[in-house]
Amino acid sequence: MSSDSKAVGMSCTCLVVTDHRLCGQALGGLLSEQCGLELLAVSQTVREALELMENETPPDLLVLDVATVGGDWHKAIETLHRLNPDWRLIMLKAQGDEFVPSEVIGSILLGVVEKSCSWDNLIGLVASWQQSHRSPVLRRQAAALVQLQRLTPRELEVFDCLGKGMQNKEIATFLGIRINTVETYRKTISTKLGLNGVELVRAAVLKRCTNIKAHESKNGSHKPMEIRR
Repeated sequence: MSSDSKAVGMSCTCLVVTDHRLCGQALGGLLSEQCGLELLAVSQTVREALELMENETPPDLLVLDVATVGGDWHKAIETLHRLNPDWRLIMLKAQGDEFVPSEVIGSILLGVVEKSCSWDNLIGLVASWQQSHRSPVLRRQAAALVQLQRLTPRELEVFDCLGKGMQNKEIATFLGIRINTVETYRKTISTKLGLNGVELVRAAVLKRCTNIKAHESKNGSHKPMEIRR
C-alpha cells in the first residue's frame, strides 16, 4: 500500500500464512475486528503467499507460521521486503519449537509468538506497533488514550468493559445500569476522545492489551513470546 493511501487514512493490511486454515481465519478475524487491520488473505502455503504478493498489493504486516509447508518461508520474507520495504513481520511457532529468528530479519521482526499464547499477547504486540505507525487512523486511536483523564470514573468503567469485548447489554448487567445509560456513556466517551464507535472499541482493546503487557513486565511474569522493536 502506498504512502498516499496511508495519508488519507486507509487501514493497514495483513496477510496470514499458516497451513491450518481454520486457525488462520480465526487469527485473521481477530486482527481485523480487534486491531482494525484489513485481512488480504489466509494462505496455506508459501507459494500461495508469493502469488498474492506478486499480483496484488503487498501487506503491511505478515503473520507467518514457521511450520507452514509448501515452500521455504524465507522466500516470502525476501519477496515482501522487495515489494514493501516498510512492512513488518510476526512469526508464529509451536510450543517447544527451537526456532530462533536470524539477524537478517531483526529490523522488521515485531516478535516471535508461541501458538500456546493467549490472544492478548498477539494483540498487544500488534497494538505496540500501531502506536508508532504512520497511519493517521492508527495514530489517532493511540493518541486518544492520552485523553483518558477526561473521562469520569464511570465512563472509564464502561471503556474498560468495551476493551474486554463486552456488548451493551453485558455492560449494563455488569455495572448494574440500564442499556440506554450505557449507550449514552458510549456517545459521551466517543465525543471526549474524538473516536467513532468502531475506533472506540479498538482503542479500548489497545488500552487493555498494553496494560496487560505493562503489568506482566512489572511483575516479571513469564510469557512465551519474544519481542523485537
